[in-house]
Amino acid sequence: MGSVMDEHVPDRSHYAAGYLSGWRLHSIAEKASLALEIAPRTALEIGVGAGISVAMLRAAGVAVTTVDIQPELKPDLVADVRSLPLDDGSHDVVICCQVLEHLPYEEFGKAVRELRRVARRRLVLSLPDIERQVSVTLRAPILGARRFDRSFRAPRVDASWRRHRLEEMGHYWEIGVDGIRPRDIASHLASAGFGQIRTHRLHERAWHRFFVAE
Repeated sequence: MGSVMDEHVPDRSHYAAGYLSGWRLHSIAEKASLALEIAPRTALEIGVGAGISVAMLRAAGVAVTTVDIQPELKPDLVADVRSLPLDDGSHDVVICCQVLEHLPYEEFGKAVRELRRVARRRLVLSLPDIERQVSVTLRAPILGARRFDRSFRAPRVDASWRRHRLEEMGHYWEIGVDGIRPRDIASHLASAGFGQIRTHRLHERAWHRFFVAE
């Protein structure tokens, strides 16, 4: 594929008003919050999206550089996530959320290694996860609320599901498809050189799974 823009990469129309549902706003806030945990001075966001998280980070005083392969989204740099024109360790935190599913899974490892190269301290990554999830929240005086989550393997998907996902959403793959599990993503992150890795699913929409790697 090289650095040629794939036909399934989202364009400006993907981020119309209907894109900003309530749960998606929670996801945007989550990635910004995870990035701000380390009080970064610089951040690199892969995928311009609706531009909300960039505005949030800049409002917090973070110098943000945006990268997207789609020029009509007007990123600071038009580039392929698999080959970033940036120096090693150039940004305190790198944010790459709901992006890498737009590449074939065979390219995932290469992209993650490039993200590790430019990340000085932390990577915030999120990916779609179609695994089933059961959540139970217990509330008690003094102790407050405790939430317990359990994920189960996703049901098998057929060719029509895959075709719809690719044609309508630009997704080549998701966690839960073809046996891809969260531990496989963590393994790629570890192989790329990240030491500490944690993962969780978005409370408001379990479909978005976050990984924080340092």
